[in-house]
Amino acid sequence: MATTNQAQVDGPTSPLLAPYKLGNFNLSHRVVLAPLTRQRSYRNVPQPHAILYYSQRTSNGGLLISEATGISDTAQGYPDTPGIWTKEQVEAWKPIVDAVSC
Repeated sequence: MATTNQAQVDGPTSPLLAPYKLGNFNLSHRVVLAPLTRQRSYRNVPQPHAILYYSQRTSNGGLLISEATGISDTAQGYPDTPGIWTKEQVEAWKPIVDAVSC
């Protein structure tokens, strides 16, 4: 016969798993994906594989900060990083954002 311990009844005991309000965001936990620089963009355009990559790392009520994103062609710190200064780049980000938005 399975028994229930008090931690299962009371919910998470770790502050890491406790809900948290961050400004206007109500997070369901404090596990956050920090910004990355993955260097996997072709001509500074985010690629479709990023949809799978980020959707595997998102959670309902969690916070996911995407990778370093150049705001102009002269603001690139590394080659092959995604940008957001052309219409093509903005359009490429949309399905990625849609995939991880709760």
